[in-house]
Amino acid sequence: MASGSSSGGILRRWLADEPARLALRPSPWFIVLRTPRAVAFGVACMGAGLAIPEFTPGSGDALVWAGSVVLAGVLGWNVVEWLSRLYVMTDTRVAAVAGVLNQSVTEVSLRDVRHLAVARSLLERLTGLGTLGAASAGTGGFEVVWVNLARAHERLDAVRRAVDGAGGPGPTPVTPAPPGGRRALVVGLVGGIGAGKSAVARAMGELGFVVIDSDREAKAALDRPEVRDELVRWWGKGVLGAEGRVDRKVVAGIVFADAAERRRLEALVHPLVKATRAELVGRAAAEGKPGVVVDAPLLIEAGSDAECDAVVFVDAPRERRLERVRATRGWDEAELTRREAAQLPLEAKRARADAVVLNDADPATLRRRVEALVEDLSERFT
Repeated sequence: MASGSSSGGILRRWLADEPARLALRPSPWFIVLRTPRAVAFGVACMGAGLAIPEFTPGSGDALVWAGSVVLAGVLGWNVVEWLSRLYVMTDTRVAAVAGVLNQSVTEVSLRDVRHLAVARSLLERLTGLGTLGAASAGTGGFEVVWVNLARAHERLDAVRRAVDGAGGPGPTPVTPAPPGGRRALVVGLVGGIGAGKSAVARAMGELGFVVIDSDREAKAALDRPEVRDELVRWWGKGVLGAEGRVDRKVVAGIVFADAAERRRLEALVHPLVKATRAELVGRAAAEGKPGVVVDAPLLIEAGSDAECDAVVFVDAPRERRLERVRATRGWDEAELTRREAAQLPLEAKRARADAVVLNDADPATLRRRVEALVEDLSERFT
């Protein structure tokens, strides 16, 4: 789909001579949905100003005027911002252009896209819109986001077809069964922060599953000689502690301050973690274990859900999750909100899951629920 004339200048600036296969703007609903509270405030002021004269003639003029100014200012600015936005797919990449005073572009190569999803807020559901996100492997969130799209699922299908045709690495296949043996069921866990994924993993471990803690595997990978040598080559000997091992705090300071360095580290470590995971899955099958459970904070974002037979969403009320992170991590509600904003929305995680387990009660109740979950997954996926 070629872009219209109104977006030609933006395309020429950011894409040079590369033809656009898809060029879109958000739905015009963006103008209202961008700042719904401000729009509602303006409308409420005007409504109150028009209603007051019923009781006191002439007294509502100031409210009508103030509401009109607020509404006109907000909608006018949102129109300008709507005109500045452009969502583009070419033969090689997907990109999002945004910004009025400081215009910028975010993009991902089609060959590197490992995860696509559509999420819908309440207002988007009411208006028939959706938000499309695209991410490469190992990222902590979506790198390209197209908000307030009309026919969002059609756009998702178009981008997915382009990704499939781009010759990228594609999802990692599920480990096959060993010759003459049965393949272990591989279950990935997703959910909100503090939902209790580790508790579910422990319960499954008690039922015979092999538990893979991806966080622990990633930390262990830093101690490998080849990884240590590469990090020294990148960042110098300052990344090593007194005993010659990688200082994780130093590494964390580097990668949290620079997204490009974080992606470089993930590209080095994630293949090692995946290889270890595949080895454990094969060993579980050889030993006759019922399955493997993968506890990874960014299972979907890293594309690791493609390695699983089934994905389980661990659900818990926000109040319960907040209690847990306060007790175990010392976070307040603002910190929980900030951390979750950097991850895939919970609605999108739930939509990608094959089953849901509720973790809002005592350990014994959770154990019974996990037993029922395992029985259901075994029937459906083995």
